[in-house]
Amino acid sequence: MRHALLPLLLAAIPAFSQDAGAGAEYFEKKVRPLFARSCVGCHNAKMQSAGLDLSTPAGIAAGGMSGALFVKGKPAESLLVKVLTYDERLKMPPTGKLPAADQKDLSLWIQAGAPLPGGINAVSSSGAMQTRKHGRGITDTERSFWAYQAIANPNPPTVKNIAWAKTPIDQFILARLEAKGLSPNRPANHTALLRRVTFALTGLAPTVEESRAYLADQSPNALETVIDRLQDSPRYGEHWGRHWLDVARYADSTGNDEDHRYPYAFRYRDYVIESFNKDVPYDQFIREQIAGDLMPVGPGERVNRKGIIATGFLALGAKAVAQQDKKKMLVDVYDEQIDVVSKGVLGLTMACARCHDHKFDPILTKDYYAWNTIFANTRNFKQPDQHVASLLYTPLAPQEEYERFIKGRDLSDKKRNEIADLVENQTFAHTLDLGNHLAEYMLAAREVMAKRSPPAVGTLRKPVLDKWVVFLEEGQQKRSYLKDWYSATDATAPQIAASYQKRYLAKRADWTKAMERTRKLRRDRNRSMPPKISADDDVFFFDVHYNGPNGVSEAERPALWPAEKVAAIKTLDTEMKAVLAEMPAEPDMACAVADGSEGVTGGKVYVRGDYSSLGEEAPKGVPTVLTTVSPAPEFAEKGSGRLELAQWLTRPENPLTARVFVNRTWYWLFGEGIVRTPDNFGRMGEKPTNPELLDYLAQQFVHNGWSMKKLQKMILLSNTYQMSSLTDDATVAIDPENTLLSRFPRRRLSVEELRDSMLSLDGTLDLTMGGSMQSGFGTDGENSNDRLSIRPDTVKRRMVYVPLRRANLPGLLNLFDFGDATSSASKRSSTTIAPQALFLMNSDFIVERARNLATQTAATTNPSERVKILYLRILGREANAGELDTGLSYLNQFQLKFAGKRTEADAWLSLSRILLASNEYIYLD
Repeated sequence: MRHALLPLLLAAIPAFSQDAGAGAEYFEKKVRPLFARSCVGCHNAKMQSAGLDLSTPAGIAAGGMSGALFVKGKPAESLLVKVLTYDERLKMPPTGKLPAADQKDLSLWIQAGAPLPGGINAVSSSGAMQTRKHGRGITDTERSFWAYQAIANPNPPTVKNIAWAKTPIDQFILARLEAKGLSPNRPANHTALLRRVTFALTGLAPTVEESRAYLADQSPNALETVIDRLQDSPRYGEHWGRHWLDVARYADSTGNDEDHRYPYAFRYRDYVIESFNKDVPYDQFIREQIAGDLMPVGPGERVNRKGIIATGFLALGAKAVAQQDKKKMLVDVYDEQIDVVSKGVLGLTMACARCHDHKFDPILTKDYYAWNTIFANTRNFKQPDQHVASLLYTPLAPQEEYERFIKGRDLSDKKRNEIADLVENQTFAHTLDLGNHLAEYMLAAREVMAKRSPPAVGTLRKPVLDKWVVFLEEGQQKRSYLKDWYSATDATAPQIAASYQKRYLAKRADWTKAMERTRKLRRDRNRSMPPKISADDDVFFFDVHYNGPNGVSEAERPALWPAEKVAAIKTLDTEMKAVLAEMPAEPDMACAVADGSEGVTGGKVYVRGDYSSLGEEAPKGVPTVLTTVSPAPEFAEKGSGRLELAQWLTRPENPLTARVFVNRTWYWLFGEGIVRTPDNFGRMGEKPTNPELLDYLAQQFVHNGWSMKKLQKMILLSNTYQMSSLTDDATVAIDPENTLLSRFPRRRLSVEELRDSMLSLDGTLDLTMGGSMQSGFGTDGENSNDRLSIRPDTVKRRMVYVPLRRANLPGLLNLFDFGDATSSASKRSSTTIAPQALFLMNSDFIVERARNLATQTAATTNPSERVKILYLRILGREANAGELDTGLSYLNQFQLKFAGKRTEADAWLSLSRILLASNEYIYLD
């Protein structure tokens, strides 16, 4: 039997398949806990059942008496998968098959090559792998690791070529270049620099007007003027907000099992964009996202609206809401929150310490559970114990006002439900007799339509008969379910009419039961809940019963229904409207967190990550290794402790918070960080290529009030940033990976930059800001189109506003290395595969952009000028003589080759497509 999960796994090989550090982290976070829970009891160093020790990476790699446990990259062929998924004669564990989530984690790990802890950063000078010994404290050597030291304040080094070093940043870079005998690269030309800076700050290409203005500005401050303009643009926050949303693993649904919508997620996204546009100090930005709901209300505010929304940082992670082990569901949420805060803010992989002390870094299991205690005292669900846990939505209004709204809403819903019950009861009472005579009405209507007198039957009512006549007229509206009736003859009509009556009465009986269930739900929930019509319901019944001959409109009620029933409905309607008039408007809501325990035992270590096996006390706290430089805060006995944690994280003396964000900023501007593993500053991460520069920037960042815009501007104005990407072979030989920054690193545009800038080129980009493109609550059927993410190549708003359904990300995002939006990961992978080129060559999206550009330049009748305009609009520069000649030759050859088959417009469309798909456009120099 094939492994049941394999088709799903082959759709996307994990990103850690090409990242040894990420692979080891995945093993520590997902695979080792699985073995600890289900296997190590019998397969350990002392009790090696079947010769197998699953308690160590070495034992896992060695296998047992039956041979190797896995075939790397092939879960279906791996003995371990077959045994654990009960696809083999031997079935383990004997207590029952692993949950589907564990099977998936294991198979993904093997699919990615079964990476185990190791790698160059875990190897000692003798070549042996070094790991921490668990169950002991932190050594002085571990505390001395560079990332845990106080941020230094180094002076810019002395350099020989002082004329080139325009800023202190340049001195730090140049000193390392000179030490290797290298000189800094020449400056980029003005066109390339403008394009580079414009994409870096807004994610869009410069317009023709912006290019001409910059080239015409001969002042020494021309670039600074451009930077100020771009940072003041609303487009800036959209682009840099998207960077942070990667860190925050932002998406608009829960993913996992049922992929429920986060209906108010967009408010957090808009908060992030606004924060970047307003240059909210980074320390405040972090405090708001971790504990904004606990921060004081600002002047003139009734609630801390912004602070509540900001906690979407914690609230919007992946959640397995249908997980029936509710404690596991909750501790998995806390683990996910620990992961996003520790990696996103501190650059530490604390989640690896869930089951044991961190394998490589001095992070104790007790440190992990100190944070677990904080998040276990934070609410994420309204009702976590429901079969499908309901998410927590927080009103952005005072509690008293919200309670008045809820009370009014419930009362008005109760009145509305009472009206619905009265109307439904009377509808059924009214149609009881009519349904029993349905065949007679149909036959009588046939007589009327044939201009024959209807039979004298005393039970027939003329108003109802008139409706049947209209309903059955073919010319009025041909109804497919009446095809038997339309083909009836005088001889067969009575039998066919009787069959329709039988059909009606059978569906009426089913519908009566369904309505009673609906009423019960309405009473239980005190909320309006209309019955749901499924695809196989008899449309004939509903049309006749509600909209057709047997239906009674509100205007007809007084004439057809008893007076006391009509009066009762009117009274209830008046009462409902009075309630609605007095209740406050429905407040805005947010996907947020709140203080308050959700019932999971907190304050203790879970032995081997098992919440049912409690170990030593783990009171609220912070990572021990960092307290030497930044002493632990005093946590209040009451409350979650999130506010104290947020304040500690943003202390100026915290050794990691400023360093990590400065490094992220460098990465977002250069394509690589000073630390090239921006989410991991531990031993499994890479060391900084220029630690003095990193500390200098961190010091300046804090000194300048944690201003993100000032930090960016300081970097952008350096000669380092303004170097050309073109270099020579000798320089590449000495600095092959560009760790010294001997040149500007060329990079491909991100998927957002590619797509958004192409829309901006032809003027179709919709610059509407904020709000949601997603509607509704809950989940959808597994095969429902409503469960799919909106395709970004079919809409015109910036991609940051396109909602992301975690269970089904758009294909365009997967094609261009967007990521999976499930874990904090600011560094995207970079692949070059054939489907990317095919999209750029053949997709409807590219063809539409190219056609628009070709059409918009058609007014220029001079072919040479038209080619120049296309180059200027698409590539941001004018075509040189050679390119002009090549372009005109291509147009001529195209028309000769396709004479009589293609038009001149097709030739210009083809040229536009070539420019849009060119390396010069899709790569940033």
